[in-house]
Amino acid sequence: MIIIKFGGTSVQDAQAIGHVMSIVESRLAEKPVVVVSALARVTRLLVKIADEARMQNPRAVATLMDQLRERHISLSRELIGEGPLLDDCISSINSQCDSLSDFAEGVCRIGELSLRSSARIISTGEMLSSTIIAAAMNYRGLKAKWLDARRMIITNDDYMNARPDMEETEGDIRWLIPEAFKGADIILTQGFVASTKEGSTSVLGFEGSDYSAAIFGMALRASRVEIWTDVDGIRTADPRVVEDTCRIEKISYEEAAAMAWLGARVLHPLTIEPARSRNIPIYVKNSYNIPCEGSAVVRDELSAEGPKSIAFREDIDYLEVRSRTLTGTELLASKVMDILSSRRIKICLLNYSQALICLTLEKDQPGFDEALSEISAIGYATLYRDKAQLSVVGKNVVEKEGLRDTVRSCTGKVAMIHDDPKGLSESYVVDAAGVRDAVKELHKRLF
Repeated sequence: MIIIKFGGTSVQDAQAIGHVMSIVESRLAEKPVVVVSALARVTRLLVKIADEARMQNPRAVATLMDQLRERHISLSRELIGEGPLLDDCISSINSQCDSLSDFAEGVCRIGELSLRSSARIISTGEMLSSTIIAAAMNYRGLKAKWLDARRMIITNDDYMNARPDMEETEGDIRWLIPEAFKGADIILTQGFVASTKEGSTSVLGFEGSDYSAAIFGMALRASRVEIWTDVDGIRTADPRVVEDTCRIEKISYEEAAAMAWLGARVLHPLTIEPARSRNIPIYVKNSYNIPCEGSAVVRDELSAEGPKSIAFREDIDYLEVRSRTLTGTELLASKVMDILSSRRIKICLLNYSQALICLTLEKDQPGFDEALSEISAIGYATLYRDKAQLSVVGKNVVEKEGLRDTVRSCTGKVAMIHDDPKGLSESYVVDAAGVRDAVKELHKRLF
């Protein structure tokens, strides 16, 4: 059994979905479980619907709902010929859109959008896309069975960034999917979408479809997980910033996880662990360049040493906290961490020395201003909002001779350097204004 996940750009239109069906058809002998995202840009449209509903703008909601409905019905007609399959598909689309419209109308009336309501709204994209793709597969003659991911991936009640109960989830997947395969060649389900133990819809965080695929792979002991996107595998830098990136043939689970955590956008940061736990390789491939071998995420011993990629983040704040004395920094660090964790503030990197604590944090987190006030009461806190984080990722990269001098020559002044304890990355806090140019220059020198 294999897991095949297709992202939004891989299912954005009829032509792209045609590629999807060809890929799946070539793998029928391996019993594919297919995980799909919402159509490209649909999740953003759903976020707008949620925002307009919260602001009590029913006309705007209705206009956006018309766009949502029309796009999916039009796509259905392109993929499926006249007949019962098309009729049933359009009926399902209309039913889902009517339900969402009624729900959004309720949000409009009260002018309040809870996290639970947000999850209910933005999960609709995956339900709609999977409905269409399953019908299109069956119209093509492939025996596809549609299965609701909310019946299988069971989470806590952190609705917009939910975490699965792996034991319950694994049990449900191992029972429901083999049953669904009776009389079917393909199981078609949704990424990103889950439900709480009480049955309310939850989601695994934005771009969480990769995570869903890895969870299915872990539960089913799949031979591999394929992640299909619109680039030729994992790259040595973000191809939207650096023109001449190189494809990484093999990278370890640990390196890939470090890349994701440090800002690379190829895989969801949580994707790696479920696959690693069962030693399931992950292949990242391009649905617009099917012959390309892509990249393989594999065991550590199969990955070569040295720099693999440059990751960067512009969505960070840089915080320095100085002790009011020259001793007791460990206690200060503990207090700072307690303050941040109590408000669920996400920390990216942390360094501390005798009298100074340095952190990078995701920007604009709820509760951060209050946390900063508390921190300022116990130490001298200075917040910099004009910084970025640049990281070189690779096995034992911290041992690469001359790396720091090379980075400094590309970036100029460095506010903080952080070495990963496992030697997988070396990160630098630099001025945000020049970070993209620095990434381009550093890429030339390293790769």
